Amino acid sequence: MNLKTLAALAIGILGTNTALAIPTLQLDIDGGTYVGGSEESTVTNDPTFDLWALGDTSGVNTAFDYYLSIALLPQTQNIGDVANLGGVTVNGVALSTFAGSAEYGTPPIESVSSGGELGPHDVFDTYYYELMFSFSGDPTIASYDTQDGSAGPAGDELFKHVFQIDASALASGYGLHFDLYTYGETNGNRTAITEFAPFSHDAAYCIGLNCEPVEVSEPSTLALFGIGLMSLVAVRRRLRRA
Repeated sequence: MNLKTLAALAIGILGTNTALAIPTLQLDIDGGTYVGGSEESTVTNDPTFDLWALGDTSGVNTAFDYYLSIALLPQTQNIGDVANLGGVTVNGVALSTFAGSAEYGTPPIESVSSGGELGPHDVFDTYYYELMFSFSGDPTIASYDTQDGSAGPAGDELFKHVFQIDASALASGYGLHFDLYTYGETNGNRTAITEFAPFSHDAAYCIGLNCEPVEVSEPSTLALFGIGLMSLVAVRRRLRRA
């Protein structure tokens, strides 16, 4: 076998392995559209949608807690202007009823972390909520890559945890960005983020599918954000993929 043949074979094997590399954590939107550019997310401009948190069954631990952050688009900070941002619900209940407060900055919430924030990310710093859930008991689907829709290795599966999002009452001009991650623990205390969905595999609700910023009024506090959560219960839906 000559060197050219060996090189071609090696490249083919490497390409196959790369194509089959599925992230441990991903986000997807039922009926969403994948966009590149600065956002690099699965995006929808439909204000009512199912957001899927996907976890590779061989990589996630069903005994661990995982976290979904819901961040306000575009980047928003306290400049003293009062604006009514309307409301968003998750699984039918407003985030404003969630036991906890919104945070400003970059996840994770500082009070439960000693560092290890998500890396540089165009949406942050902004206001966000952090929701805890578990993959335990969730249905599974055939493994695939949300970025290009390619199938994962034969036999591999993903847990699918469904969040029903309704942003129809969110004030005009605003959107939402979603990230998925988990913490490590030391002596029972949560520390740095140890696993997260690659930024190329997260999700967003945008007025335009390109997620470009629009002119909006900025709020004085995120209490005006008015978004909240119900108990996080897996919802079985008909799969988009066969």
